[in-house]
Amino acid sequence: MKTSKARNYSIIAAFMSILLAVVLVKTGCFTHIEYQNDQYGFSFSLPESWKGYSIVTDNWNGFANTGPKGDTTVTQGPLISIRNPAWTAQKPYQDIPVMVFTLSQWDSLLREQFYVSAAPVNPTRIGFNAKYVFAIPARYNFALPIGYEEVDKILQNNPLQALPSSSTISDDGKVLLCGGMPNGSTQNIRETTRLFINLPKDIYPDKEHNLQFKTASGNATASWVSNAGPYGEGYGAEGNPDCWSYYYEFDGSGEVDLTVKNATKDAPNYYVRFIVS
Repeated sequence: MKTSKARNYSIIAAFMSILLAVVLVKTGCFTHIEYQNDQYGFSFSLPESWKGYSIVTDNWNGFANTGPKGDTTVTQGPLISIRNPAWTAQKPYQDIPVMVFTLSQWDSLLREQFYVSAAPVNPTRIGFNAKYVFAIPARYNFALPIGYEEVDKILQNNPLQALPSSSTISDDGKVLLCGGMPNGSTQNIRETTRLFINLPKDIYPDKEHNLQFKTASGNATASWVSNAGPYGEGYGAEGNPDCWSYYYEFDGSGEVDLTVKNATKDAPNYYVRFIVS
């Protein structure tokens, strides 16, 4: 009888241990560790096997073909690499490289005012807060070093989170996050120029009636172009499901004003003036 009871207790104890382990795995209590960066306002969740990781800091560079000497560096920002504790010079493991952009830099990158690598695609955004956008470089693992598969799995689980103290982003910041032209700005462009106009959906929800153009001087006009995707769903916001994207051509000469009504109570409307020459 005692043996039977002891066996039952052992079975119950084993079951409870398994159940507790499942709960801990589900909640991440012991399976993950966290890197926290207070300077830029984000945290990054890592497997427990990365305990003892190190941080390697560098800079990314943004280039543009702006002069007779070809490509020049026009901007730069932090590159924070989280390094596997097993990494050695003789046996390097795949780092987790996190590029840090200001909202303004990210906006300029999406609008193709500079580029950060020879790859024909932009870095992949993995998070943002009120001041910064965090992204993984395109083709960061092209050399296929040890551990690149594990890093890929880590990135699939949305490991980067904005710290609560820096998570609230302004309406103007959301426009920049979409790669939209800054609110209140003036854009000087040539006749026949075609541009993507990107807007955050939560602030400007009326896809069909968002954009209101009005000629302010001369005969300048703005016309939607259909070969860059459906209206409001153009390629300019590819990879940004929270954003509308419209593709417009500007013709004539003079000034055209764009106004978009803000759906947020008591918030200012979106306004951009285009000077066409």
